[in-house]
Amino acid sequence: MNTLELLLYGQLGASLVMLIGWMIALLIKNTSYVDVLWAYGVGVLGMVYLIVQSDFCHPARLAVLEGILAVWSIRLGTHLLRRCWGKPEDSRYAYLREYLGKNANTGFFLFFQVQAFWIVLFASPFLILVKNPAAPGLMDHIGLIIWITGFVGVSLADKQLRVFKQKNQHSRKEVCNTGLWKYSRHPNYFFEWILWLGYIPLGIFATGGLWLFLIPPILYFFLAKVTGIPFVEARKLEASGKAYKDYVANTSAFFPRSPRKADS
Repeated sequence: MNTLELLLYGQLGASLVMLIGWMIALLIKNTSYVDVLWAYGVGVLGMVYLIVQSDFCHPARLAVLEGILAVWSIRLGTHLLRRCWGKPEDSRYAYLREYLGKNANTGFFLFFQVQAFWIVLFASPFLILVKNPAAPGLMDHIGLIIWITGFVGVSLADKQLRVFKQKNQHSRKEVCNTGLWKYSRHPNYFFEWILWLGYIPLGIFATGGLWLFLIPPILYFFLAKVTGIPFVEARKLEASGKAYKDYVANTSAFFPRSPRKADS
């Protein structure tokens, strides 16, 4: 099975999963679980790609790729599931539902299918990473160090935000500006970006490895311009008002740096 066929079958499978997810969302009137499906979906499809193409890969390299993919998908998917389980619809999607009005169901159907495409998009690097029969070497160790740095960072950022919300009784008005959140308004997104950078040295010598250099700009575009920062910050400004405006004025949106002084 060639790469194009794997991508097309992957898209078919992801679209069917998201169709079922959309139908369930209609019944429970809560679309928050689309994020959970995306995180687990990337892990499952990426694992399928690794297994189907395993003949092209050194056994030790394959084990590493399967391990980091499984850890990433399980952690993120479970984190997102805990965040929305038994709770009202996420404020981003509640706003979108209100904005779409009577066209909400159709709009969410299209949104779920876009998420299906993103599953394939973010699982596709594993079609490249697996095509390297060489044993792991120096570049792979560098890639793992970068990946682990990103994984630890995003896990810590998520934990800090979760603890902050628990201390403030889940109030959306309070602004988390401690820990990693003091240096970036979205340290979870930044370290997720770092994690994915690790795949470049891990796959640089694989067949088609140069395509992996598309990961940083594509992921940054999605996080900073499409589904991440714009939606989150629009809802946070509604909830927190001036407190969040001050936070925005003094704190970097993505790349960590020391906060500006309040009077600058």
